[in-house]
Formats: sequence, C-alpha cells, structure tokens
Amino acid sequence: MRGWDQDQLRPLAFGSPYYRSLLEGRGILFADQQFTGSEETGSWVRAYVWDLFRKDFAEAMLKLSSMQVLTTLNGQVRVNCSKAT
Repeated sequence: MRGWDQDQLRPLAFGSPYYRSLLEGRGILFADQQFTGSEETGSWVRAYVWDLFRKDFAEAMLKLSSMQVLTTLNGQVRVNCSKAT
C-alpha cells in the first residue's frame, strides 16, 4: 500500500475524494485503508465515492443541529474532556 500524497488532492478535498483515494490504495492511515478490506465496509466506500457521503453527512449535520445543546449556566465547558468538574 502506498501512502496518501496529500498534494494530489485539492487542499480542501472532503468526502468523495477521500473514499476514491481508498479505492486507489492511497488511504491516509493504514486503518483507513482497511475499510476496503471487507465486502461490508468496502461497499460503503464504493457508495460514498458516488456522493452518498454528501447526503449522509448533510443528514447527520441536520440531526446534530437539532439537538438541544446546553449553553451558558446550563452547560459545561471542559478543558479536559475526560474529566467532569
């Protein structure tokens, strides 16, 4: 497996170009490249090359934005995410 040459993609490439690079054997990390190793995850990689990623990502962002985030006095800002004060 070759490493991913980041200069080969546009600096702001996100989504389909990432999945296309996996199919070309140019995953960013070894763990990323493993997504193509099984039929179950490989089918997702192939589907995401053809813009299913955009649809799924948009739906996830809409779902996330509808959550009731606690702010100001009701919320909590953590300097260290593993420790609640």
